[in-house]
Amino acid sequence: MSRPASIRQRVLVSLTLACLGATWWGCGAQPQQHPTTTSSSSSSVSSSASSGTGGTGGIGLDGGGGDGSVGDGGPDEAGVCTSTSAVAHHVPLDIVFLIDRSGSMDGPKWIGTTAALTKFFNDPASASISAGLVFLPRTAWDCVPSDYEALDVPISALPLNAFALTNAIPAHALGDGTPMYGALKGALMAATAYQDAHPTHKVVLVLATDGDPNGCQGQTIDEIAALAKSARDYNGVLTYVIGCVGSTIANLDKIAVAGGTTAAYDITMDINQFSAKIAEIRTAELGCDFAIPAPPNSQQLDPDKVNFSYTPKGMGTPKILLRSSDLAHCNNKPGWYYDSNAAPTKIVLCPASCATVQADSTAQVSVLFGCKSLIN
Repeated sequence: MSRPASIRQRVLVSLTLACLGATWWGCGAQPQQHPTTTSSSSSSVSSSASSGTGGTGGIGLDGGGGDGSVGDGGPDEAGVCTSTSAVAHHVPLDIVFLIDRSGSMDGPKWIGTTAALTKFFNDPASASISAGLVFLPRTAWDCVPSDYEALDVPISALPLNAFALTNAIPAHALGDGTPMYGALKGALMAATAYQDAHPTHKVVLVLATDGDPNGCQGQTIDEIAALAKSARDYNGVLTYVIGCVGSTIANLDKIAVAGGTTAAYDITMDINQFSAKIAEIRTAELGCDFAIPAPPNSQQLDPDKVNFSYTPKGMGTPKILLRSSDLAHCNNKPGWYYDSNAAPTKIVLCPASCATVQADSTAQVSVLFGCKSLIN
């Protein structure tokens, strides 16, 4: 898979400073008001984009109908907001790998796993992310979550961490048992703790296994899936799952769905797909989360007065993406949602919009503050 252009993307953030004829908060008094610009300053979303100072700029909002294109018109054309722009960064990505090294993984499966991880850790496309690693089982039949919370290789930035990560991979997979519950719980404890300590980052966990849980008593697939859901609900840590030959994909799907990633990656027919699947995970997570900058003039963020726009190829008419309540509400449509509706820190693109923006190396995206969100 080619390197996504969004790895070093920069985001044009349009910050509304005032509403014509009203105060900052007065902009929301009239529904479906239309932000306009005082200049055409912009910043391209591309791998070559660099940081810099922003000028005044922004776009207009439509009245909530049509496809969200600017200039569609609306019932309240009199309500107008002015804006200025500043450059912001994508949310940094951190991945915790939880890798099954039970004896059944030895042989071709382990060779393919080792090759895929080594390639990923040393791939230039991974240079902007951080990674950590823990194996299951740590010792024979080890069911204790805290043993896995202490990662074999702590999370740190690539490529500097690549040597430690690859050097920690054993030559053979010779572990006893698949204590999935304890291992996943401990690894998620590490991941959520790291997310708490780095609130401006995006932390995800990748579990790769070839079997069903065994070696520990009383932990069903539903209980294991509940761990993934708990981590996602707590602070947004997602759980990806890769199923090697020997695994029950239907069971792993339950864990992936609970962890917010739709379905497990099925590589039961070809271990050589391992490399492509973790590259897909990297692509899916890079460039789809945007940190919400502080509103101008020390104003408090009003989550209901934020909009997000996308300009295809950086030219022409910007399109307003409608806000969804969460990932499920995206419903395979373009849009965006907050990482937390109670205390948002990030804007997350719905999968349809994420794929579109990532495929457009010259896209322009903007965050607009001060006018009522257009809702999906």
